[in-house]
Amino acid sequence: MNISEEQLKELVLRILKKLEEEGIKEKKLLYMICTSAWDERYVEFLEEIKESGEYRVCPVIPDEWQEEGRQSRLSSISSCKEIRYHSQGIPVDLEGAVTVFPVVPTEITVKTALCLHDTFETSWIGACFRAGSRILFLQSGLTPFSGKEQPAYQEQILSYYRSILQYGIEIGSLTSAVPEQKHTVCGTGGKRVITASNVETYASDGVLPLQKGDIITDLAKDKARLLNIVLQ
Repeated sequence: MNISEEQLKELVLRILKKLEEEGIKEKKLLYMICTSAWDERYVEFLEEIKESGEYRVCPVIPDEWQEEGRQSRLSSISSCKEIRYHSQGIPVDLEGAVTVFPVVPTEITVKTALCLHDTFETSWIGACFRAGSRILFLQSGLTPFSGKEQPAYQEQILSYYRSILQYGIEIGSLTSAVPEQKHTVCGTGGKRVITASNVETYASDGVLPLQKGDIITDLAKDKARLLNIVLQ
């Protein structure tokens, strides 16, 4: 069967798109642990991390959130790739995954510091320890002091934070979870990540000018060659 040049080009473009989609599946897995109380910071985290493109995020949520409509709220954000419920237990693939707590009740910090794994959240943390996987407590999710506590109480809580840091838990910002975030920035001297899906966006009149620090994927180069787009 004879295939025209246009049909061949269309076939190659479909193959490139499929390869890129398969590449997305290889993104690192990040579990976002949600405690029983709903907090908008879970949504804010998903919105923030979708810009990085580094991870596929799996929120781990209480079962009752499904009835409350929380599941659909989280699923509507593109960075959320799947939902897992507390009742499903702890998965076996923690070794290569990252676990993030966007909201960290003081109880979780205290029990973790004391090596008490009697709740879902602390049992998950214990499993991460055994798997040697990363755990990040977002600093913005820690329970702040009111300023009315006795100094001895504050010092005790701070000692728990010091303990969990010694256990290997990280306390930081979103950039701690994605240390090599690559943002697409135009006209500001920042890096751009050029993939097969956005080659035509950056190209103009058959030319795609590359800036210092730009990262262009091999699939993007193949697509540019196919479309007769010159990389400069």
